[in-house]
Amino acid sequence: MGDLAVLLVIWTLVEVAWGPMTRGGVLRAKIASLSGLIFILASWVVAGIYYIVYYGPEIKPLIKEGPWPWAHAIFMEAKEHIFLFLPFLALLFLFLVWKYKDKLKEERGVRFAIYAVGGTVIFILGLMAICGYLISSGYRAAIP
Repeated sequence: MGDLAVLLVIWTLVEVAWGPMTRGGVLRAKIASLSGLIFILASWVVAGIYYIVYYGPEIKPLIKEGPWPWAHAIFMEAKEHIFLFLPFLALLFLFLVWKYKDKLKEERGVRFAIYAVGGTVIFILGLMAICGYLISSGYRAAIP
């Protein structure tokens, strides 16, 4: 879900860059930004359920007792806290695209704000993927 959210945010940024010059570009940017927010919220819910049901009782103890206990201590703790910002940034991204839809062509500052927030969302989603890989590696290293 996070991967699809990244693609949708990138799609929105492309539409903001070139879409206002075309007839349906602004509409596509609005749809892509809303879809990105929906996928981020869905991944937030699914990740929370996974953490409570599987990670906490089964995986976390194995990682903490294995050869890479720092995989949980550093990367999971960071992931838990950084992940909290993501829906709010995605909501800000959606707000900027929807509120300033008529000014995307002429207002350079509005486009820059959308690029900055969208780039931050993409960066955080990338961090989530890297942290997930390192946590999974810690789990694989702990399996006997």
